[in-house]
Amino acid sequence: MTTGTSRPKVVVLAGTAGTGKSTIALKLKEIYQSAHPGLEFLEGDTIHPPENVAKMSMGVPLTDDDRWGWLRKVGEMSTQQAEAHSGLSVVTCSSLKKKYRDEIRYHSPGTDFYFLFLLADRLLILDRMTKREGHFMKANMINSQFSDLELPDSNEELASTVDVDGKSIDQVVVECEAALKEFVSGQ
Repeated sequence: MTTGTSRPKVVVLAGTAGTGKSTIALKLKEIYQSAHPGLEFLEGDTIHPPENVAKMSMGVPLTDDDRWGWLRKVGEMSTQQAEAHSGLSVVTCSSLKKKYRDEIRYHSPGTDFYFLFLLADRLLILDRMTKREGHFMKANMINSQFSDLELPDSNEELASTVDVDGKSIDQVVVECEAALKEFVSGQ
């Protein structure tokens, strides 16, 4: 549980579908668990409301209006996990547009969120998505995700990118750890 003046911290693995957000999030959870006992991982896709899942299952991209409640829930639930356990939580959430990231921050103002974007070439993502089974996100929706993608610029605090193209999971994890070092350690 967070105490005193320390603020809960949430690492948000962001990016389009198929970039490996869940895989990397689980690896980071394993790494940070020793310093943050009870560290929780929240798979953002699991908290989409049924109407969003149904829409995506039919290959229909979500609108901004479809996302607002989900984004608030992502922020609230990941904050609750950080507060209840180790002060740190890891969550996956596409967070494609800056206004989505701002929505999460605005509705959880007592929490520090670090948005770490995993990037990959559109063709690589399309290939991964066509081979993916058992997920409601369909390959035909990749173009809409890339159209919505607004990567953080140098003015957006606590946000950065890691290119995953041609890299092993271990390489990506090392780069993610480097990007998150100061945030996670509190320095």
